[in-house]
Amino acid sequence: MKSANITPIRMDRIDDYLHGRGFLRMLPKRQLVVAVCYGIFRIATATVWPYFLYRYLKSDALPSPVVLVLGVLAVVLLFVGSGVASYRQSLININLLHAFSGRLTQRIWQKMNGLDWLTFHRKSRVYYFDMLMVEAWRLRGGMGALLEVLVVNSIIAGALIVFIAFVSLPLFLACLGALILPSGLHVYSMRRQRPYIQHFHAAWRAQHHWVSKSVDQFDLIKMGRGYAESARQHGEQTDRFLQSNARKLRQQSRWRVVNQLASNFVRVGIFLLGIYWLQTGRVQLDELLVVLLLVSIVQSNLMQLPGAANQFMEGQDAARTLAAFFDLQEEQVEQASNNDHQAIERLSIKDMSYQYDDNVGIAALDLDLRRGNIYLWQGRNGSGKSTAAHVLLGLLKPQQGSLSINGKPADWNVLKTLRARFGFLDQDSPIFMGSIKENAVFGHHQPRQAWADLGTSWLSGLLPGGSRLADRQVGERGEGLSGGEAKRIALIRELLRSYEMLILDEPLNHLDEHTISILKRELIQLKQHAIIVIISHQPGFETLADEIVSF
Repeated sequence: MKSANITPIRMDRIDDYLHGRGFLRMLPKRQLVVAVCYGIFRIATATVWPYFLYRYLKSDALPSPVVLVLGVLAVVLLFVGSGVASYRQSLININLLHAFSGRLTQRIWQKMNGLDWLTFHRKSRVYYFDMLMVEAWRLRGGMGALLEVLVVNSIIAGALIVFIAFVSLPLFLACLGALILPSGLHVYSMRRQRPYIQHFHAAWRAQHHWVSKSVDQFDLIKMGRGYAESARQHGEQTDRFLQSNARKLRQQSRWRVVNQLASNFVRVGIFLLGIYWLQTGRVQLDELLVVLLLVSIVQSNLMQLPGAANQFMEGQDAARTLAAFFDLQEEQVEQASNNDHQAIERLSIKDMSYQYDDNVGIAALDLDLRRGNIYLWQGRNGSGKSTAAHVLLGLLKPQQGSLSINGKPADWNVLKTLRARFGFLDQDSPIFMGSIKENAVFGHHQPRQAWADLGTSWLSGLLPGGSRLADRQVGERGEGLSGGEAKRIALIRELLRSYEMLILDEPLNHLDEHTISILKRELIQLKQHAIIVIISHQPGFETLADEIVSF
């Protein structure tokens, strides 16, 4: 779709819509004016051609053939013009929504990656998938319904109703009452259905979470474990989901029947009232015919409003969900100062404590890390080794303690600005869906050169066996690789970069003896230019460590 000439929706005003203050102020003025002009033309067309028809019906004699042909041609041109205007208006709306959706999803992505580390990990993968795909799409649908249907169709219906008043005031009053009754019933029915629709969306999210969880159970089930329990949970979760869907559909069906009955009764009532007024001479036949025609057109426009209104309310629900997402705590990273760019020779921590919400963490920790040394951290599970590593990386901020860098006191927030100069191998090595090359050089400032240099480096010995490794694809979370292959690729990704501090959290997991011996040998060379921290339960690094820290 070509949208190069479309001014984008102003993302600095996106919160106006997300917080319920309306999104029309966000729209670029030029596109909005053009769209309004097309809409006005459509509205004028919808009212002009009934006027021609009414004038011919009111005349005492039939028009001449020439006048009749000219009138028909004029109406045809109006219809064609209205169709063209409708199409052009839709193109503008589509381009506006295209630009808006791209910027909205970009903002969601930026927000997700800007979240505080702990805030991010308290949510699941499914949550962020819903934000990027489901809620963004629901919001787009709501905006589309407002632009395409709610505004224009409501104005056209209102203009035709006003024209009915010009034709016949009694019929106008009757039609107005007849339209208000089913419209009010539609609004009432939508309000009654809304809780069931919202409950269904909540059930859909729960089912989405369950499906993600059940997929992760595949390997266990293949080993003959937990099949019955997983099947039971699947049945219960799916039954709740289907029951919620059934309740929503029953409500929609019930109110659809009620609304159809009310509309039919109103139509019959208007027709009978019109016949009665026709017989008593209160209205004329030509007036009744024109009004009945206009009422059918008005109803065709109004019939599209309930569905569009429901889409708009879906968009409002999505906007509230997105507003809550945008309110999540973000990480605040200040711009690095000149002192932050100095090489890190020494990093010291005194009396540092960090506690999670459940009071688990570390207390009164002292560390003194110097370049050129290897530090081995040991301790039982949950003793705080990984938490201390996350503090060093600026991912967690301690509740108390002091930090100094190169002998000078520093604020804990400085560690955030230094993070890009650190290397970190997490115990759960992040391997994403894509090629081995993408994973190995991800985040490198010169990925092509890094991949070329890898071929002549000792790191090439860590690559998996086989040919065409650059194009070899791996699945989600490294599916298709062994645990050792995934760990080695993660090692390559960190060691290809330059760093001043390298933290290896459980680096021996899944590695074979040959790889371990290579890694030990190279760490002795690597420590000359960096602080190296190794977190490990397994023996093997004691002889390399310059200092062993017990947690």
